Amino acid sequence: MKTKNMTTMIGLLVLVSLTISCKEAELPALTTAVVTNITTNSALSGGTIASDGSEDIIARGVCWSTNKNPTIEDDKTSDGTGVGNFISTITGLKSDETYRLRAYATSIIGTTYGNEEEFTTASSGTPEGDQIIADHTVVDKFDEIPQYYIDKVKKMWLVVAGESHSRGYFNGLTLLQAADPKFAVKTIMFGPASPDPYTTEKLRASRATWGDVDNASGWIYSFGEEDWWTTPLAISRTKAGITYCNTHNLEIAAIGFGWCYDDGVNYTDYCNATKEYIDYCKSNGYNTRVFYTTSTCDMAYGSPGAKQYNRWLGAELIRDFVSKDETRILFDYYDILCYDDDGSGPRTAIYNGNTYNVITDTNDQNDSDYHISPTEALRVGKAMWWMLARMAGWDGN
Repeated sequence: MKTKNMTTMIGLLVLVSLTISCKEAELPALTTAVVTNITTNSALSGGTIASDGSEDIIARGVCWSTNKNPTIEDDKTSDGTGVGNFISTITGLKSDETYRLRAYATSIIGTTYGNEEEFTTASSGTPEGDQIIADHTVVDKFDEIPQYYIDKVKKMWLVVAGESHSRGYFNGLTLLQAADPKFAVKTIMFGPASPDPYTTEKLRASRATWGDVDNASGWIYSFGEEDWWTTPLAISRTKAGITYCNTHNLEIAAIGFGWCYDDGVNYTDYCNATKEYIDYCKSNGYNTRVFYTTSTCDMAYGSPGAKQYNRWLGAELIRDFVSKDETRILFDYYDILCYDDDGSGPRTAIYNGNTYNVITDTNDQNDSDYHISPTEALRVGKAMWWMLARMAGWDGN
């Protein structure tokens, strides 16, 4: 009897062991999502867990490394539990680096991995120390940009925050695309639309900012001096907007201020606020390049005189400020407007015995809704592509 009981117990133990072995063999079925929204320091992926095998999924996400076959001992995300689809935001990456990534699913049995995906982060572009000045001398150099850097610019999101005058930037980019489709662009000048997500197909350009001096949140498409630099609140809101974009898979590649016809402004305050944004991006590890701009000089609100002369002095002050630091970048909108396509210029005027530059007749408003002619807007678009290509790492040669 005792022998029979022992045999029965052994049989039961064997059966339990076989059952456990079978359960261990029933591992989760999962796949890794293709990596998208790749920037210099972040990306988007995830996975699909079709079945949990024999045990519930208690942790899931993606893991990544510069080595093959990454595991949860490497960097990883934690994206809930259970079966189904999940999205993973990957952050803290290094620019111009190749990574391997796999989805994972963990149960009490252990961890199972999906297929491996490989991706390379974007380059951080021109290193600090290489000053970039986009003025009338670079307009005709846009067609020298190598295709490699055109493709890099197509991964960028450009923000020129401003009011009606800033539309000249976006109309210029659109006109250039019409003249040569390889300079593909998608512009958004009016809200409340959200900015386009990451793509490698075309440059994204918009006036969109997240918030302004009157709004702590929400997409804003009209941005004036009162929002960029005139008060501590304005500066703090602009910084917060930059942070929001860079932490919500909307990395800003380049941002600058699109001047309107603002009179009586303090150009030194503008320069100092813009420097604050540059320092802020550096201290937070954002790859966003903040660039300086000069103001408009069109005749939308009167002929040359004291106001125009003061804007010229403001432009000179900004140029001087930029020249004192080799890491600064300037889009000299004012200067570009003072020359024509045939190379002639600058057009000049005299105020109180002082000679200064003004917009040429060809480039003036011509009844456009963005205060400069299509001819001049196209020149602005060409110079902008040149500047962005330089930011992307092109040496200009």
